[in-house]
Amino acid sequence: MNYGVELLSPQAKILTDATGRRLLLYSGASKPDASKIDLAVRVPIHRAVACSPIELAFALRLHNEAEPVLDNFKGILNAAEAHLVLPELVERLSSGRLSDIQSLQELRALKPEVVFTFLFPHDDPYLYNLLVKTHSPNAVEDAWYEPDITERIKWIEFIGHFFNLERQAREIVQKVSQDMENTTRSSSTKGERVLWFMEFQGYVFVTGGRSWVAQSIRRLGGEVITPDANTPGSVQSTHEWVASRMQEANVIVFTMVRPSILHLSSMYPIIKNSPAYREGKIHGFNVNYWQEGTYAPETWFRELSLILSSGAEGNHEGLKLFSTVTT
Repeated sequence: MNYGVELLSPQAKILTDATGRRLLLYSGASKPDASKIDLAVRVPIHRAVACSPIELAFALRLHNEAEPVLDNFKGILNAAEAHLVLPELVERLSSGRLSDIQSLQELRALKPEVVFTFLFPHDDPYLYNLLVKTHSPNAVEDAWYEPDITERIKWIEFIGHFFNLERQAREIVQKVSQDMENTTRSSSTKGERVLWFMEFQGYVFVTGGRSWVAQSIRRLGGEVITPDANTPGSVQSTHEWVASRMQEANVIVFTMVRPSILHLSSMYPIIKNSPAYREGKIHGFNVNYWQEGTYAPETWFRELSLILSSGAEGNHEGLKLFSTVTT
């Protein structure tokens, strides 16, 4: 887990975010003394901004199961690019309760106490660097690069601290973790070899061996086909490498929304020779995959178990996050 908590008193704590910055959170009338602090925030906060739907999905889970914290999120950066799909978020954006922030001027006008942002890419996180350069108060999560899905969902606790809801957030995490443990125990996966990849603007990315996706596949009894066993997140690969591994894969997940076999076979003719094609185990994403999968990771994990264990005769009718590529 890429953040830490140091309690100073019942009313104050230091939260270390994904960059290692020390954030002083306090609930008293005056700011307590603390050394080497990068940002001091009085909690609970009432004016927050999100930089991605991931932070909003975490907040929505808190909103629905603890307290209505989503009311305190005043905007999201570049809503069109974020492409909100969860109905509650879409309604807030369309009604104006959640602003579509298109510029730094609009961000400043909202006067956020905290801007929740993320690190991507790790070596040069443009958005985070911009917020630092413009002295925007920010807190950084890193859910994407976590190597374990259980650690990934704990970022909901990170956000919960800013609303004095860390206990309620922890209860959500415990409930989700128990649900995933139940799924693990009931999984019928037996060594399925999984090729999980995407193509974007001419580049090919394959899930890394230390990604939370790869860890989840192994946890359920599958094996991950990857060019780098030690990479968290995704690793850049080549079209040729992916094609050369397709005949090893009896599950293929192409991470775009509802891909067709016509599209996939035009890029990779060899896909029709793969065990995954013969067994009906080629999948893509539905449009709600990222946001609902973050909001309800236990659903994502159950569906992952289903696509790993069900063959051509299996039942994929219950899939909401994944799509099945029909042949």
